[in-house]
Amino acid sequence: MLHKLFDFSFQMKKNPCLLFLFLVLGFLYSCKTDFDVIADYKEVAIVYGLLNQNDSVHYLRINKAFLGDGDAMLYAQVADSSSFGNDINVVLTEITTGGIKREIVFDTITLHNKESGDFYSPDQLFYYSKAKFNENNSYELKVTNKKSGNVVSSKTELIHTFSITKPLSGAKSISFPRSSTSQQKFIWENAKNGKRYQFKLYFNYKELGLKGDTTHRKVEWVFPEQTTETIDGSGSSEAAYQNEDFFKMCESKIPYTDQAAEDAVIKRFASTCDLEVSVIGDEFNTYLDANGPSTGVLIEKPNYTNISNGLGLLSSRFQIRRLPLPLSAATILDLNSTTDLKFAKPTK
Repeated sequence: MLHKLFDFSFQMKKNPCLLFLFLVLGFLYSCKTDFDVIADYKEVAIVYGLLNQNDSVHYLRINKAFLGDGDAMLYAQVADSSSFGNDINVVLTEITTGGIKREIVFDTITLHNKESGDFYSPDQLFYYSKAKFNENNSYELKVTNKKSGNVVSSKTELIHTFSITKPLSGAKSISFPRSSTSQQKFIWENAKNGKRYQFKLYFNYKELGLKGDTTHRKVEWVFPEQTTETIDGSGSSEAAYQNEDFFKMCESKIPYTDQAAEDAVIKRFASTCDLEVSVIGDEFNTYLDANGPSTGVLIEKPNYTNISNGLGLLSSRFQIRRLPLPLSAATILDLNSTTDLKFAKPTK
């Protein structure tokens, strides 16, 4: 909708005569006919859910679209405008490879930590289940309105587990020797049903303050997203970097922007690095592509939904983490000798 409005305003700015013509035609039409822009009510369910078999609790966000006379922003602040409450049955059917089915009934739960915004807060109604999911099975969602009989549905597969292959599983530490200028890579297996990946490295360290207090901190090194050609789990993906990039990241993110806070740090002590790969399913990837920015101001992008008889998205996500790897003594020494970040020399 936003890109349509932008295209319209763009044309108006380019051609003031066209704008004048629209104003005249609008005036003549308003003099001739009064009309109601509010159509007859039609139930439209909006469903959002990302399933992950590693989650202990699974949440679905299910709301209804609304329209009425007056200010829509005021309607948005009223829970009944968009909430189905207990008027719907939410059932997720698990289907095994052998065709065996199990029905998982979702209950309602109210979460109390939504930040204030256009819609009502801080309480928000969700639908949840604590059932255990299996990555080898598929899941079909069916939402039935107990009053109107309206049914919406969708289906998704789960993303299979995978592993990081570089650094090797037997690695005792992780190193970024500043003297080396050759390209380096983090590598991981592609997951079955996984489409878009993001690799992150978390560098953990401690700070000693003027009062003898110790603060644990970490910085996040985020790599560009990677998308695979297929979702069959074949092949691998990678995140390329130069060792120098690690030091640039540290110099950019570690010092406090508040000079007084930075001056209060006596010494920093390097610790470990956590490696993390997050992945989303094919449907979620398509949804993000469809809702991303257009490559041109006059390009209209299609609306994407995989919810039958409704709107929204049902897909899957997954995440793996490698056990913390100690930062090598050589890299800590480089941090100490080539930066102004107050890192202590490595202990022997």
